[in-house]
Amino acid sequence: MIGSAKSLKRQLRQLVNLPRYGAVGLRDPQHEVEVWLCSNGKTLDVSRNNVVAALRPFTIGIMLEGVDSENLDAGPVHLCIRQGHEPKRLLGTLHIRLVRRIPLSQHSFCLFEMDGCGNFCVGTVKIGLYNLREKWRAELRQRKNPYNFRMAPLDLRCNHVFYICPRPVVLVTVEHEGAGNMFPMDLIGPTDSKWYSMALRKTSPAIRLMQESRRIALASVPLQQKAIAYEMGKHHRKTNIDWATLPFRTVPSSLYGLPTLEGALCVRDVHIQEFHEVGSHILLITTIERETFPENPLAGGRSPQLFHAFSSYRQYLAMQGPFVEDTSM
Repeated sequence: MIGSAKSLKRQLRQLVNLPRYGAVGLRDPQHEVEVWLCSNGKTLDVSRNNVVAALRPFTIGIMLEGVDSENLDAGPVHLCIRQGHEPKRLLGTLHIRLVRRIPLSQHSFCLFEMDGCGNFCVGTVKIGLYNLREKWRAELRQRKNPYNFRMAPLDLRCNHVFYICPRPVVLVTVEHEGAGNMFPMDLIGPTDSKWYSMALRKTSPAIRLMQESRRIALASVPLQQKAIAYEMGKHHRKTNIDWATLPFRTVPSSLYGLPTLEGALCVRDVHIQEFHEVGSHILLITTIERETFPENPLAGGRSPQLFHAFSSYRQYLAMQGPFVEDTSM
C-alpha cells in the first residue's frame, strides 16, 4: 500500500508538473547553463563566478577586476542565465543592484541585492501556482515555529531563478582543539580568481570553529550519496559531533588531515582568509590550498556529483537527457 501511494503521488506530480527545487547529478564544473553579467551595454561571462552571499536579504556575489567593477551603479544591471549550448536560449534574468564592494588583492567582491526577476523556463500559470504553494508552505512552517528562517517573497522567487544554474553540494569539515563538525553546504563557489567564497548562517555554531582554526575541508558529494549528505544536515545546529557515530567511513584530507567522506569526487583543503557579515549570513573569503581527486570506490570514479537546481530548467533538460535527475523525491 505504501508503494502504491508513493507511485500515485509521483504520477499526480508528473501530471501537474509543477517546478520544484532539488537534486540533480552533473559533472563539475557544469556546462549546461551559462551566467552573464550585463551592465551599461557590456556583457561579462560569470558562469564560474556567481555565488550566494546571504539569503536574507537575498544577496549574490561576483568577483571582478579593475575596469569590470566600474560603473556598476551608473545604470541597470542584470544577470542573464542562458543555455550552455545552442541556441543559447534565455532561461531567466535577475535585476540586481550593487550594495557593497569588498576590496581584495587586485579584485573587488561585488555584492548585489534583488530588484526583480524573470523565469522563462516555465509557463506563467505553473510558476504562479508554484509561488502560491511556496507561500502557503512558508506560512505553515512559520505558524509551527515563529522563529523559523524565512525569505521575503521576491527574494525567494529570485533565488529560484538563480538556482536555474545548478549549484554543487559539498560536505564541510572543521576541527579545532578537540571539537569538530561536518555538514552539507551549497552556498559555495569559485570566483574566477584565487578566491573561493562560502556563506554560512550567522547562527551556525561552526562559525566559531572556523574563525579559530581557519582550516576546513570540502568534499564533493556523489549523487548516489545524497542521502548521506542530507543526513549530515542535522549537524548544522551542533557545536561538536562524535566522529565514531558517522554512518560512513572517513579518510583524512591530504593537507590538513581533516576527516572527509570516503568516496568523495574531490577534496579541497581550504584556508579561510576573511569573514564578513552580510545580512543573515557570514561570508567566508577563502583560498584553496590543495585539491585532490580520490578514486571513487563506489562508482569507479564515474559518478556524477550532487547539485541543487530549480526544476523549471531541469524539466526542460529532462527532454534532452544531458544529466542524471534524482527521481526519488
